[in-house]
Parts: sequence; structure tokens; C-alpha cells
Amino acid sequence: MAKIFPFCGLRYNQDKVKNIDKVFSPPYDIISEQEQKALYKQHPCNVVRLVLGKTSFKDNPRNNRYLRAAGFLNEWIKERTLLFDAKPCIYLYIQEYKVEGEKKRRLGFIARMRLDNKDRCLPHEHTLVKPKEDRMLLMRSTAANLSPIFSFFLDAKKEAERILSPFSKSKPLLDIKDKDKVRHCFWKIEDEKTQGKIAKLMKPKQVFIADGHHRYEVALAYQDEMLTLGGKSGKFNYIMIYFTPFSEDSLTVLPTHRMVKAAGTVADKIKRLEKYFKIVPVKTLPGLLKLQNRQTVFSLGMFYKNRFWLLKIKNTRLLAYLMRKAPKHWRKLDVAVLNNIIFGHIFKFTTAQREDNVGYTRNPRFAAACVKRGEFAVAFFLNPTKAGQVKKTALSKKRMPQKSTYFYPKPLTGLVINKF
Repeated sequence: MAKIFPFCGLRYNQDKVKNIDKVFSPPYDIISEQEQKALYKQHPCNVVRLVLGKTSFKDNPRNNRYLRAAGFLNEWIKERTLLFDAKPCIYLYIQEYKVEGEKKRRLGFIARMRLDNKDRCLPHEHTLVKPKEDRMLLMRSTAANLSPIFSFFLDAKKEAERILSPFSKSKPLLDIKDKDKVRHCFWKIEDEKTQGKIAKLMKPKQVFIADGHHRYEVALAYQDEMLTLGGKSGKFNYIMIYFTPFSEDSLTVLPTHRMVKAAGTVADKIKRLEKYFKIVPVKTLPGLLKLQNRQTVFSLGMFYKNRFWLLKIKNTRLLAYLMRKAPKHWRKLDVAVLNNIIFGHIFKFTTAQREDNVGYTRNPRFAAACVKRGEFAVAFFLNPTKAGQVKKTALSKKRMPQKSTYFYPKPLTGLVINKF
């Protein structure tokens, strides 16, 4: 089902670029304005200039962040800051990290996949219009996959590990740590036999999208656009993807918390929560997070009017009734209950209102701070979705609400670029 190919990746030239660890960035959609500024200062060739360039009030159709990104990309290629690998490669990528003190390791690889079947990559989350418009403008300007889609596949026999692990014994092209102390090791595999083994392994596989739903849909739309314009065999028929074997242990999913702006009378809406939830005050954020994780009935956390609260569902039968139209395997997910009951039934948000009034963060302290500063009216703290629930949702052809998952750690942006 998945047609995988090596490619001549575009990578930073380590003979020219000093302080190589300073040129990479997180994925564009988790970069805050503050972090964007820091990445700009970190290195004059930081990849943030390509994936999330600064905007200006002077921007116009002839000079904007998308055209500037294309300018940087072309300039860096011309100056040999970025070089194409001479031979087609599959890129081995290993990340080592800790979660709550426990050491973890995730092995994967980056390759191109042919876009000849819209169901080849199964999604699990809904997408929004504005982010897709943004990424389409960037793709049209740069004609490149600037960062890989993050995907996983089922590999019960650990064949990918068996094929790829021998290469991890050699010296990596890159061995760096990011600000979160995640170790990133990166190799290129030019050996055609190994590439063939990986292609054969992946051929019958179903691929699941972990992160990158918007970029995947944009790649399909861009392909349609180019085919309409008369293109046939162009590189736009392929997309760069990071593939990792499915494992509950190495596919770490963190919660994404919600912050809600003052849409209408928030106080009235919070009051209506009492109909469905027992609302218990909690002194501290750490105490709240521990409490909500230990509950045997559905619960989530809330920060409102400078106080932390635990929301415990009062009536499980009522919960089941209100969630009856949702797929069975995610009716009890925090994010599904939050969206259906709180945002849908109580706040009565339309899709557009949700897009305009809800902010996202994986940092609960940041969420509370935003409410304290008055940027948002209330914050909701969620438990993480499990990787197995993501797989089940994708297989059912259903989708979770946007930002239901936060896979950790993210693949670095800038390790390799797929230029069309």
C-alpha cells in the first residue's frame, strides 16, 4: 500500500555551516512568537526563516513571508549552505529522550512516498482551513517539503529495527541535543539493498499520520493543482515522510491543553458546567494534574478566576447519551468530551468560533499564566490520548478534534528537505 523511495535530500553543508545544532527548529505549528524571535537570533541560516518567517505590516503580494522563504532557500542553495546528497538516500533517525524520568528511544526513517492514493496515509484529526491556506502558499513559493510528515506503521516483528539498527553503529552525520535535552542522531543510507528491503517491508503497510495532517492534505491539493496545470511525472507526486514503527512505549503522546477566550458571557457557561460536573476546588496545578489522572470516572481540570478546579462527571449515563454519536473507542477521551459537551453543548461554539476562540498548549503552567494575564478567560487541562486510541480512530476512518494528540518528541525541522 505504501510506495517508498529514496531521494537526494537537501541538507545543511557542515563544511560551511558552523554551530550546526543552531540551524534546526521545532515544527512550525508549535513555534511561539517568542521562540520564532529566538530562532532568528540563534543562527542567520536557521530553518525557521523557511518554515515560519517573520511577517511585516509592509507585506504585499510581491514581498511577504512566503516569497522571502523562497528567496532564502534559493540563496542558501546557490551559496552551498544547503547541498543535495549525490546519491538517493533513506535517512535513519533515532531520538533518545526522557518522560517523567524514564529513558526512551524511538527509531525511524525518512523517505519519499508516492501520492497516488488518498487513503494511503490514514488521518486521525480534523484540519482547519487557515493553516492549510498558509502551508499551500508556502509550498507554491518554495516547491519543497521543508519538514517531514510524522507517521507510524504496524511492525509487530520489529523488521524495521532489524534492517536499520546495524547502520546506527556507525558514526552519525548529526548527533545533537535540543533545548528539551532530546538527543537526535541522523544517518544517510545509500545502500540500495537496504533501501530495497525497506521498500519491500513498507509496500503492504498502512501508514498512520501522527503529526502533519494539514501539510499532508496540502501536498495532495498541490499535486492536484500541478496535474491540472499539465504536470505528470514531477516530484510533486511524492511527499517526504518520517516513518516509525508503532509502539505504545516509544510513541509518547502528551496532552494538549485548551485556553478559551471570553466569547459571550463565560460566567454563565461555567455555571452551566454544574449541571454535568461536580466541581471541586484544588489548591495547586501539580495537585490538580495528579488528581484528574487518578479518577475512575471521567474528569478534567480547569483554571478559572485564579483558582484550579477538578471537574468530575456526575452521571455516566448522561455522558454516554450525550456522546452517543461519537465513535465508541473515543467516547471517553478527554478531548472528545471537552469538544462535544463543553465546547459544543455548553459553549455552543461553531467550527469558526472554535477556531477563533480556542488556544492550544502542551504546557499547563503557560495555559494558567495566559488566563492570569487576561489573554484567555478559562483553561482546561486534559489527560493524554493513548497511541492505541489514535490507531483505532484512524482505522475506523473517523477523526478526532483538532489538537487531540501531541506526539513527543517531534522530528526536528531542517534535517533534510525534499525539493521538487
